[in-house]
Amino acid sequence: MRKSVKRTTWALVLLFALCSQGAKTQVSDPGNRSAHEFVESFFQWYVQRINSDIPDRFWDSALKYKRSSFSPQLFELLKEDRNAQARCICLVGLDFDPFLYTQEPAERYVVGRITQKGQSYMADVYAVRHGEQRGKPDETAEVAEKKNH
Repeated sequence: MRKSVKRTTWALVLLFALCSQGAKTQVSDPGNRSAHEFVESFFQWYVQRINSDIPDRFWDSALKYKRSSFSPQLFELLKEDRNAQARCICLVGLDFDPFLYTQEPAERYVVGRITQKGQSYMADVYAVRHGEQRGKPDETAEVAEKKNH
């Protein structure tokens, strides 16, 4: 039996914000569920890539393979940083992973509370290191529905 499921495409507006936001998740909200699924899927894909043997500046892969996940503004900023770094031997831009907000990635990441903030959703993301998840989020991913998808 084939189920027809309407998929909402989410654009990643900003993958980290330093503070956690607002009220508790309402599990019944389809927007919260979609945002959770989007962020969880992205982090699983990204961390799997980091844990592979593929020699890469890992976030370049996200720009190449997950371009539609980013707002045009975020994509351009990350591309500018990548291009500036390619022209120079010294470190000229980001010295940390912009999606994991660290220089030392954890073994995995867990998506926690989702809250709505205007037209966007804020997803708390927790690093899991040595089997332990911290009590507060390591970052907050902001996602917004991408129109015309």
